[in-house]
Amino acid sequence: MSTDKKYLINWVGGKRLLRKIISPLIPENINSYIEPFGGGGWILFYKEKWADLEIYNDLDGRLVNLFRIVKYHPNAFKEEYKYLLGSREMFLQILNSTPITDIQKAVQFYYVISRSFGAKGRDFGAVRYTSGGACKSQKNVLEKIDAIHERLDKVLIENKDFEELIKHHDAPESFFYCDPPYSKGCGYVTATTSEFNHQRLRDTLAGIKGRFLLSYDDSEEIRELYKDFEILEIERLNGINRRWQTKRVNKTYKELLIANYKIT
Repeated sequence: MSTDKKYLINWVGGKRLLRKIISPLIPENINSYIEPFGGGGWILFYKEKWADLEIYNDLDGRLVNLFRIVKYHPNAFKEEYKYLLGSREMFLQILNSTPITDIQKAVQFYYVISRSFGAKGRDFGAVRYTSGGACKSQKNVLEKIDAIHERLDKVLIENKDFEELIKHHDAPESFFYCDPPYSKGCGYVTATTSEFNHQRLRDTLAGIKGRFLLSYDDSEEIRELYKDFEILEIERLNGINRRWQTKRVNKTYKELLIANYKIT
């Protein structure tokens, strides 16, 4: 899979800007690679294969349905998608439509996310400086469908609570890459999930036999929760907030990588 085809969907809080930092920190001697908070799957898709058993999990049924359709029905997805243009009228029409089949739901979700500003699924993505957003290449999208279909061939796609998933698959040679909702968002208000129980995640990970690597925002709450674990401070560009600005300002956003093994 070529570098530009190693993802399917942009997602708020996705790890596009951090995948080159995270990837070398993932242990090689693992039997299973599990993402309890799969999101856009940027880390999963960054490598052709992480382990014999690979699991993508997310509680968002729209994401799970999209990846299941791309895995099992890629041609049907492409047939539905290939004539959808990057126009404001079509965007609003599809945004307000009511799809019936799982394939139609996957296509609607993917189209709205990929053609909207900041992948937020609300406003038409009429970008000012680049050819992305509404002008996204249709040819590239269809090629990505085929590439991700092949990558998902042996990946198990789940829709479970993170605690249930982690406890079920925990073993000494299991590895969990966790990218949960951040305590203060990830630079975007929409990424903040106030209902998420950060302590329940910490308690779950603290008791596992396997290894975990965790991405989080750099906040006092998270530092206190994980003070007994390995913590690596990193920074990334807060890219989405500067796309619309007349003068691009490279603002940085501080994050933490946390693990129960050496990552420094």
